This record gives sequence, structure tokens and C-alpha cells, in this order.
Amino acid sequence: MSEKVVLHYFNGRGKMESIRWLLATAGVEFEEVFLTKREHYETLVNDGALMFQQVPLVEIDGMQLVQSRAILNYIAGKYNLYGKDLKERALIDMYSEGTNDLMELISMSFLTPPENKQKSLDNIELKAKERFLPVFEKGLANSHFLVGNQLSRADVHLLEASLMLQELFPTILSTFPKIQAFQEKTKALPRISKFLQPGSARKPPPDEALMKVAKEVLSHVFKNTKLSDPSIDSNIIATFKVQKVSLYFEKMSEKVVLHYFNGRGKMESIRWLLAAAGVEFEEVLLTKREHYEKLVNDGALMFQQVPLVEIDGMQLVQSRVILNYIAGKYNLYGKDIKERALIDMYSEGTSDLMDLFMSAPFTPPETKQKLLSDIEQKAKERFLPVFEKGLANSHFLVGNQLSRADVHLLEASLMLQELFPTILSTFPKIQAFQEKMKASPRISKFLQPGSARKPPPDEAYVKVVKEVLSHIFK
Repeated sequence: MSEKVVLHYFNGRGKMESIRWLLATAGVEFEEVFLTKREHYETLVNDGALMFQQVPLVEIDGMQLVQSRAILNYIAGKYNLYGKDLKERALIDMYSEGTNDLMELISMSFLTPPENKQKSLDNIELKAKERFLPVFEKGLANSHFLVGNQLSRADVHLLEASLMLQELFPTILSTFPKIQAFQEKTKALPRISKFLQPGSARKPPPDEALMKVAKEVLSHVFKNTKLSDPSIDSNIIATFKVQKVSLYFEKMSEKVVLHYFNGRGKMESIRWLLAAAGVEFEEVLLTKREHYEKLVNDGALMFQQVPLVEIDGMQLVQSRVILNYIAGKYNLYGKDIKERALIDMYSEGTSDLMDLFMSAPFTPPETKQKLLSDIEQKAKERFLPVFEKGLANSHFLVGNQLSRADVHLLEASLMLQELFPTILSTFPKIQAFQEKMKASPRISKFLQPGSARKPPPDEAYVKVVKEVLSHIFK
């Protein structure tokens, strides 16, 4: 494979644009291979270049990386855009997830039917002003950087997101002077200034021509879906998505404390990983709307969303960030940056699969069977073959020791078997992997009755979630 960095994607923004921004900031030159026809995508799939049959794809350092978060993590780590220690990295991850959430809202607006377009734009403007921009304004109160005393990926993502906002709402930053000053300072950096010039690799806002190409190339995504993100095969947009971002350094309990519902959701993978690491934790269960409102009013939820985990003097929210932190602290994240990239890719795959499960309890009865059939098909055709191949020559997905990728796969495969008991019958490597993993003392303990592991969601759980998060479900 070429020594030069090569990007495979559409000739547009989508999930690749943040990657272009980060490479440009790092001073890394790259080439682009544009997907313009369905055959281009099918060739990548048939050549085995797309781990989960999804784009973007980046060729870098002899690897073929997929999953935009895995790619961004790798670039930031390699080019010193990821803070000086594990705690700074956690904070950078959280701000980055916040900007990602905001940019996803903007990206989805271009796929919204004309009759709903103004409502979508109003929603973006409201959330930007009330939820996102105040957090970044506060983060820049005493520094030109969001985290620490040097440029990080969080700053690059904020500049990208804020400029995207101004394309839609030119005066939206008028009441956020710190962000305005941040913009001017960051835009003056030589590499970023160059990227902002006409003729650079930066892409314009999506238009109808790009949408047409994306829908043709990813016809399998759009065929049965009214709303989808052309930048990545995003499966199903979950009915409730509550993993977001927050971190504050305060004096608090030394014991790990989890704040969430008495059910799986986005907290279950965190419970699994803490158990695999041998970390004891307490749980504070959200059972009423007032419990959630108190967390918001106390400033514990940076972007007003759960789960929340208190650990090492921090209040962490955003499931991916929490999992990254735990994995990094307890040696469940590989031996080097390349292993970490592979672990990230496998972990994102299991996350995509489990997101499908999470939407099921909130799916109307009349469409429930269709969703279950979709989960079974995608599991058999897209996800499980990748994990089976990954376990062909080892008991671990990556390297020669347990990682978060293994823990997530065990969790996801057991969830699959709850719905489809015989689904692993043609995947012997995963079956053997399961047995070996379940025999591990810490995991065996977590699988016993009476542990912190939660059962599948039922109607009572759904009722509580809808009451506590009534602002989402109304």
C-alpha cells in the first residue's frame, strides 16, 4: 500500500471532513480517491478493505483504517494533538464528542425532506445556542485552547463546527465573544490558514449532486431508510441516544459511582469493562425526572445528557470517552498506537451492533419484527464474519492479551444470543472465544446472578426512561 496517506470517500464533507481538517492541522499531505459509482464501493468491499462494509477508509502507515472515530484517534495520537496525559485525553475526547454531535445535526439537515427543513434548522440553532456553544464559551474562558496549553484535536473540531454553524446562521456567535476570538486566533495558524484558502482539500457544504452520488453509491443504506447519513452506513438512528460529553474536576468520592437507569442502555458496556478490570463501583439509579434535573442543575452534565460516571476526581459523561478512559487506565487498550487503532475499529463495530439492540425496546410493535430481522441479517452478514476472521489465529481480537474489544464482543454476542439462540452456530471461533472469556474469573463473577449486570430491557424500564427523559420523547 502507498506510503502516502490516501483517503477513500465521496467528494464532499460527511464523516471524512474532520479527518481532512486534522491531517491538514498536523501538516500531513494526503491523496483522495473519490467514490463516484456503486462499483467503486463494491470493489472496496470485495477487496476486504472495509472491515464492516462502511466508509470512510483511510490508508495510513501500512493500515487500512475505517470508523471515523478510530481514524481521528489515531491521527491525533500520532501527531501530538491528544493532550499530555490520560486525563487531558479524556477531556479532549469529550469536547470532541460534543462537536461531533453538533456536526451530525448539521449534516443530517441536508438529508431532511423540504417540508421539514426549517424545523430541522430551528432545532439546530436552538441546541447550538442553549446546549453546545455555552459549554465551549466556558471552556475558553481562561485560555486560547479548550484543554491544556497547546492545540489539540478538540480545538480543530470546534473551529470546523463553528464555521459550519456560521454558514447556516451568520450571526450565531454574536453572543459568544470567546469563541469568536478563538476562531480568529486558530484561523491564523499557518497550516489551518492554508487549509481555509480556495483550492485546498476542504470541501464546500453538501449539495444535491453530492446527495445523488451518495445515494447511488450507498443504495443499500437508502433503499429502506427514510433518513440516513451518507457519510457512513449508520444502521438505525436509535430512538434514544443519551451518551454525550462532560468532565469536571471536583472533590468527590474515591469510589467509582455510576449514574444511570436501572437497565442496560449506554451504561452496560461501562459496567462490563469495569468488571473486566476488577474495579468495584456503586450505582445511583435515575428513577424520576427530578433526579435527572438535579444533575443538570448541579452542572454535572456538560451537555445535559447521561450516562455519568464519577471516577478519579472527575465527572465523566459520554460512553465512548468513559470506555476509552477505563481501557487506557487498566491496560485494556493494546500495547501501541496501531493496536489501539485496531481495538477502536472492532469496538466501534460492536457499538454499531449494540445500538441496533438499544433501539428495539422503543420500537413500535408493528415494526418490531422488521427491526429484529434487520438485526439478525446484519449480524450474520456484516458483523459476525469480521469477528470470526479476527479470531482465526488467536483467542484475542488484537495482539496477545485481553482488550476492551474482546470484552465488547462478548457482551454483544451474548446479547445476540438472547434474541437469536442459534445465531452463532456457523461461527465456531466466536463460540470458542465466548467459552474462554466466560471462564475468566472477573467475567465469570460478573455473569453470576446478583451481579451488577442488567437484564434485557422490559416495559417498566422503557416507562422510566421515557419519564426521566421526557424532553426527548415528547
